[in-house]
Amino acid sequence: MACLFHKWDGCKCAKCGKTRDEQHDWNGCKCRKCGRTRREGHDYFYRQRRKNVFGQEKLWCEGECRICGNIIDIEHDYRPTDKKCVLRCARCSHAIEVHQFSLVPGKCAEICRVCGEERDYIQIALRKSEPIQNREAAVRRLKEANMVPDELKENCERGDHLWKVSKVNPQRFQGGASSTEYTCVVCGKKNVEVDWGD
Repeated sequence: MACLFHKWDGCKCAKCGKTRDEQHDWNGCKCRKCGRTRREGHDYFYRQRRKNVFGQEKLWCEGECRICGNIIDIEHDYRPTDKKCVLRCARCSHAIEVHQFSLVPGKCAEICRVCGEERDYIQIALRKSEPIQNREAAVRRLKEANMVPDELKENCERGDHLWKVSKVNPQRFQGGASSTEYTCVVCGKKNVEVDWGD
């Protein structure tokens, strides 16, 4: 039942419960009395999240407010660590390596000018846990040296290709299709996936 004369306790009437947008009792981003939220004052905790951006999977920080539950996606905030070629996100602790590799003369390998780590192209090309960008670069170097491992060629013959997103055609109108083209970095075969949407 509405009051004829409200008895305001900050932003909320003590008699009828009606709220107004003034004199809030803010706990960070949320009013303790009426539950209204605002843009500032969030208390985020972060975790890693995989996000698909134009067909490429990327790692982002996902922040969730401890007070109101609001969720945001934000790029990592990488900072130097005590390891020479490792950066770590200050929010979610995701780490990346930032080596400065150069070719090792007479070998199918590269060495980091900063920390001295050596990477063998054949091992990189064959290691499934390696990011696709690294495997593609290793295969390119091996092709230049005419040293592509038989194992990779046999994988392609069996249909186990090393796919990389080569082209994305976004949906142009509601109800239309989008497509993603994949290219095998070993044999060059192409594959197109069409998504007809809803």
